[in-house]
Amino acid sequence: MAVYFVQGVLGLASLARTFYFKEALHLSPAEVAALSGLFIVPWTIKPLYGFFSDTVPLFGYRRKSYLLLAGLVGSASWLALATVVDSVQAAVFFSLLASASVAVSDVVVDSLVVERARQSAEAGDGTSGGGALQSLCWSCQAFGGLASAYASGSLLDALGPKPVFGITAVFPLIVVAAAAQLVEERRPGLLAGGPSSLGQAATAQAQLLWSAVSQRR
Repeated sequence: MAVYFVQGVLGLASLARTFYFKEALHLSPAEVAALSGLFIVPWTIKPLYGFFSDTVPLFGYRRKSYLLLAGLVGSASWLALATVVDSVQAAVFFSLLASASVAVSDVVVDSLVVERARQSAEAGDGTSGGGALQSLCWSCQAFGGLASAYASGSLLDALGPKPVFGITAVFPLIVVAAAAQLVEERRPGLLAGGPSSLGQAATAQAQLLWSAVSQRR
């Protein structure tokens, strides 16, 4: 639930980032709009993140390690924007990192929700448990989005963009804390089974993906 809330509340920095690009870095509205489209790119390759988290365990974990990494990268990116960034290139780079970190955490936590729903169904709880869990997740995300929408303008007006980036850097640490408490079975480490084992896992995932895409409804 905490991860979904963070995804919503990270919108706190959206207005501040647009203001920063226009007022501090002196970009035109057209350039800011183009960059806003660029920041969506990490979300367009979400299946790739899911593929890696399913086939390549980091430090023995398929979910926990990726969530930890995403939270740390997101926090570091917003902190950099709040402190050392003073050029367009650096601002774009760290904004892309921040966007990618949210996309990765979204993929991983969605996988966890699917696994929990499947376990609930196998335990005989029916499909309502999974639906209720998903609804709760979306509600948490919506609540975070509403809170950020309400506060973003006031904070920007009172503090300016860089302090808002600094405040935003705190929220990905909630993802880190949630991931640290996640109970997950440890698996063989990265490439522990050799390149052939990784290749077999990749092939299996590709077959599952093709089966899902080509399935007739």
